[in-house]
Amino acid sequence: MNILITGGAGFIGSHTARALLDRGDTVVLLDDFNDRYDPRLKEARIEHMFEDSKKPVVIRGDILDQELLEKTIIEYYIDSVIHLAAWASVQPSIERPRIYSDVNVTGTVSVLEAARKHGIKKIVAASSSSVYGGITEMPFREDMNIMHPISPYAATKAATELMCATWNHLYGIPITCLRFFTVYGPWGRPEMAIFAFTKAILAEETIYMRGKDTMRDFTYIDDIVQGVIGALDNASGYHVYNLGESDGVPLPRMIAALESAIGKKATIEEVPLPQGDIPATLADITRAKQDLNYQPTTSIEEGTKKFAAWYHEWHDKIFTQSA
Repeated sequence: MNILITGGAGFIGSHTARALLDRGDTVVLLDDFNDRYDPRLKEARIEHMFEDSKKPVVIRGDILDQELLEKTIIEYYIDSVIHLAAWASVQPSIERPRIYSDVNVTGTVSVLEAARKHGIKKIVAASSSSVYGGITEMPFREDMNIMHPISPYAATKAATELMCATWNHLYGIPITCLRFFTVYGPWGRPEMAIFAFTKAILAEETIYMRGKDTMRDFTYIDDIVQGVIGALDNASGYHVYNLGESDGVPLPRMIAALESAIGKKATIEEVPLPQGDIPATLADITRAKQDLNYQPTTSIEEGTKKFAAWYHEWHDKIFTQSA
């Protein structure tokens, strides 16, 4: 396939691109390399994650640039799109709701319209476990009512799903939306808990733990990539799937796993869960197992070991470069 990945220099996009290239697909990455987090990390992913003989095409640009989107699809004979470009994270969306709406909602419409106009055969689009909002019944199932989001970020991801459903209904494009559950691993985003906690432990700084009862379905990046590619290969109609590890991990267990992986104890201070954050997440992945052959295998204990090893090798190399 000739695949366009929007947000392709991001965490999930770069890992997905590498896996697709390894199996022989042609991959084009579209990313604006913005400064929502340190852009040196995106640059390092592009420079170091790919073999010289298996590199993606990299287009630097914005999904809101409709002309660029369509030109890219035509020039590279794109037949499939993995739409990952978005502003992520709950707390910044409360402070900057407009840019979340512009990029996550209007940007999705740009991608869908470009796909419609140029005969794209299938689309996989990123959603989030955040859409489950204040639902307390566990595990989260895809058929639950998500129309009560508790953050602008969650609202934009619910809107993404609705837009995708509409374009499938109107134009028949096979579209699959994937609700990602707390993805982590090598080359991950620096504001994510595992990244930030590792940095704090090594620097002997305090970890601010958002409640000992807070629980997350931490999902290792390789398992997510398996699900993304499964969704791409099996796209038909309109479907929504949870992609999680299906293991609810309380924050103390995650911190203990990091301590073991790093070989150093953490200093912990418990703080309240911020407004907009979900107290607990846990994915029901029955549908993804059945339809996508999704089989996550990485425990938090194993995944943190892999992350800590990457951090030891790469963190200073990436972040001591000039900005």
